[in-house]
Amino acid sequence: MTLILELTLPFFAVAGLGYLAAWRGMLGENAVRSLNVFVFYFATPALLIKAIGSQSFGDILNPVFLGGYLASGLFMFAVGALAARALFRATLGEMAISGQAAAVPNLGFLGLPLALAAFGPVVAGPFAMAMIVDLVFIIPFSIALLEIHTGGGGWSGLRKTVTGVIFNPFLLSIAAGLTLSALGTDIAAPMDRFLTFLSGAAGPTALFALGASLAGRQVAGARHPIALMTVLKLVVHPIIVWLTLGIWLDVRNDWLAIAVTFAAIPIAGNVFVIAESYGQAARRVSTAILFSTAFGIVTVAIAMHLVGR
Repeated sequence: MTLILELTLPFFAVAGLGYLAAWRGMLGENAVRSLNVFVFYFATPALLIKAIGSQSFGDILNPVFLGGYLASGLFMFAVGALAARALFRATLGEMAISGQAAAVPNLGFLGLPLALAAFGPVVAGPFAMAMIVDLVFIIPFSIALLEIHTGGGGWSGLRKTVTGVIFNPFLLSIAAGLTLSALGTDIAAPMDRFLTFLSGAAGPTALFALGASLAGRQVAGARHPIALMTVLKLVVHPIIVWLTLGIWLDVRNDWLAIAVTFAAIPIAGNVFVIAESYGQAARRVSTAILFSTAFGIVTVAIAMHLVGR
């Protein structure tokens, strides 16, 4: 357990530096947005292309793992949504946000750099499949429910959602990496050096930007819905993933450990972006993201310890 904490603490410490820098006013008004643009559109896509493209195709896409992780995510979405309805009389829009918060971890900015350090290149396959589940299934489904609740968008809203999924930089880079892997094509040496150099900045910059973004979040909203989202994401989600992939489907041990680690990662920041865009429980989600990230230092370490990392 001590060794795991020694592994995970530096990652949260970098996020802490970002939080401190923003809190002390050391960053300009648009600094966090600029950092996020670099991570989202350049550094992390380079990391994904290199990590996925260098793996054999059979080691990346696995229908059993993909189906099990998807089933776990949909189950958590349903639990988060229905619990919010039963306990707090949530509207359909609030149910969608609560479900998304329970099911979608912060994989791009926290999960990927942490898992790469803990597990190495084998992370590429599980990460690609986890991102496909979140970007293609969970998040669009949540947005569809929000569109129904707000009565906005119609076909226009649906088209915007589909376009956002197709042109998401993470999904495009995953597709590029899968193409290279399927073709068995080696990345040319100059391009490989370029991707290596650029992707090296992805982890630290993402974590610093994550911490800086948390500094601007207000601690506000109803305590019980916030606690529900936090507990479901940090505690229940990894347990469900472990039961589904480890007990019922019996996937390989290293992929199981990675999946459980992903599930224990705090709530994704894009849940807040979507909640704010639709005016649904934005302050609650903002606080839940802050709390889940703070408590995630412990829960991620525990999850990794229990799966034998």
